[in-house]
Amino acid sequence: MRLNTGGTVSGQAMNAERPRQSRIIPVRYALALAGLFMLAACGRSETDIATERAAQAANPAGLSPGKGGLAADIKASSGAFSAVSADESRAAEVGRDILLAGGNATDAAVAMYFAMAVTLPSAASLGASGACIVHNDKTKAAEAFVFPPIAASGSVAGQPFTVPSGVRAITLMHVRHGQLRWEATVAPAERLARFGVPVSRALARDLQAAGAALGGDREARRIFGGAMAEGTMLTQPELAGTLGAIRQRGAADFFQGQLARTMSEQLGGALSVEALRAAVPQASAPVSESHYRSRVYVAPPPAAGAAALAGWKGQAPSGPTPGDSGGFAGLAAVDGKAGAAACALSMGQTFGARAVLPGVGVLLGAATPGAGSVSPMIIANPGNGEFTFVGAGGGAATAAQATGYVAYATIERDQPLANVLTSRAGQGGWVNAIVCPSGLRGSGSSCRTAIDPAGGGLAIVATSR
Repeated sequence: MRLNTGGTVSGQAMNAERPRQSRIIPVRYALALAGLFMLAACGRSETDIATERAAQAANPAGLSPGKGGLAADIKASSGAFSAVSADESRAAEVGRDILLAGGNATDAAVAMYFAMAVTLPSAASLGASGACIVHNDKTKAAEAFVFPPIAASGSVAGQPFTVPSGVRAITLMHVRHGQLRWEATVAPAERLARFGVPVSRALARDLQAAGAALGGDREARRIFGGAMAEGTMLTQPELAGTLGAIRQRGAADFFQGQLARTMSEQLGGALSVEALRAAVPQASAPVSESHYRSRVYVAPPPAAGAAALAGWKGQAPSGPTPGDSGGFAGLAAVDGKAGAAACALSMGQTFGARAVLPGVGVLLGAATPGAGSVSPMIIANPGNGEFTFVGAGGGAATAAQATGYVAYATIERDQPLANVLTSRAGQGGWVNAIVCPSGLRGSGSSCRTAIDPAGGGLAIVATSR
């Protein structure tokens, strides 16, 4: 099925599921968030700003009192297993908090997608291309969402760039499989951009590797310039405004509304509203093959599902351990009902086209030959709805194959996930993975998630308190 270009998808994202979703997040929480964003536009004292920033650091998802995030990694000690893993630590915390607030795996993946646009734009901005796969525990089926790199008709500062289409794909993914209200999945990223977030190890590494290439663009230089060492506070008010518009008006504003017109005006003839409207992501069944009673799901063409399957067949990827993201990032999430979602994102190269749209705050993706070489992987049983492996990689265009190889080693060869990630040393790309060898319902105590020691991300197990 293809995404409707007439703008109805946004209406579905904002309204269609609200009767069901409103039982998950009480209205007063949404109103509290809305009030906070209204205050952000008004005059505030330095004390107010400092208080808000401290609250943001302690509670990145903006949860209500008693639902705040945990300060450190934890193991599932009670309740059903749920977990997230992402190539950037604060984005993983946001995903964890969404699960703790009652969201499902898709909600967590959507929230991490928007959060990484703030915390790791060098590999996962709103201008990135990519592919996601969702395993729905209710239908016991999987669906792929592919938004491949589409070269724009013009260039920016002489650099070819791609048409942003990820917001549209992620919205459709949420409409089909999400549980929380749309606003609740976008709001954490908006808070991070507005109030600021410390530069993580992952972003600091990218800035050290390719930050000098941003010098040719005034907006990129203004936002990321200076000594952007790990721990430096990064605020992005223009991106916060863009995320606020997406939160309030839905994704249609990004590809055919006011935001689309603003982006087109800023880029002159290089990007038209018609081009944004025509960049329709692909929603379809994933490519799959059987594995005993389960299916191995990867992204269909033009994504790199074939490379992921090559890794699944035991072919380890070639290439060195990445020194930075290379413009590629991954994220994965599972919930306590055996729902799962994973996304692999690409900017084409570190910091993409190395240009930020003025007034919008979006870093554009680069139209490089390897930009579309992404694929997550999910292994699940369509008979009982159980998953055994969920993963996506980053750091290189070969990360899809690395993901498949990690799945092969953990599921086919029955090796512990942490041991596999450590022994690989990130060769060909680092991998975010969550493994339940015996199924979540069958033996949740066997489920594991682990950080790839070669990367700069975070893996967290979430439990209710």
